[in-house]
Amino acid sequence: MEPNYLDFWFPFLLIFARLVAFVAMLPLFSWRGIPIVLRVFFAFLVSVLLALNWEGSLALPGSDLQMILLLGKELIVGLLFGYLVYLFLSVFLMSGQFMDHKAGLMMAGTFDPLFGGQITLLGQFFYFLAVVFYLTINGHHLLFFSLKESFNLIPLGGPFLPASLLWDFVKIFFRLFLLAFQIAAPVIIVIWVMDIALGLLSKTVPQIHVFIVGLPLKIALVLLVFLLLLPPLGKTMAEVFDQLSRDFVLIMRSWSLG
Repeated sequence: MEPNYLDFWFPFLLIFARLVAFVAMLPLFSWRGIPIVLRVFFAFLVSVLLALNWEGSLALPGSDLQMILLLGKELIVGLLFGYLVYLFLSVFLMSGQFMDHKAGLMMAGTFDPLFGGQITLLGQFFYFLAVVFYLTINGHHLLFFSLKESFNLIPLGGPFLPASLLWDFVKIFFRLFLLAFQIAAPVIIVIWVMDIALGLLSKTVPQIHVFIVGLPLKIALVLLVFLLLLPPLGKTMAEVFDQLSRDFVLIMRSWSLG
């Protein structure tokens, strides 16, 4: 009996659609410095491995419209999962930008072609530190394992995006924004105290140019507090990435039950 090649190529096409959308949003691959051909090749290679180990039956769509809808659904799944990872890594980028804003370093920001926008110094450093830490603890292994499990919880040709899932993403977004502010809170509090002290100093000694003295002093204090925060930040990063894994599973289960 001749093998039916559609049993491989049709699931592979849907798997590839999910993977290529996921890689396009994944921070590790979405930088503009990485060639698009390399991203597509990586998604293609992983899709072949997943398709070879995929078990199940999938009926061919009866029309071109159904085929487009299936591909669109898989693209949405990949984009949402990639965006979820991007949100968690952006926590540290936002924290660094909060620090830069209070230190007056926003003007020192430069256009970064990797991000496609203007990035501040501490924000960029904090972001790359989080990426290196994530790779060091082999978080990318767990990430792709979770992506593999997504094909069991959100099967190919399964239900489309439920409305309740959008609210889950909104709650995750606000929680991560609050977390970014909490990480930067020590620096913000120190700068607020220093602003109050400089204000009292300007009233006491009007001859001192507070703005000239305050700017380098703010930068020095922010860098000092940031260095003091680096040792305990490892535990914070581990907790953030652990929360990423839990939210990844939560999103997949909410989708499968929706």
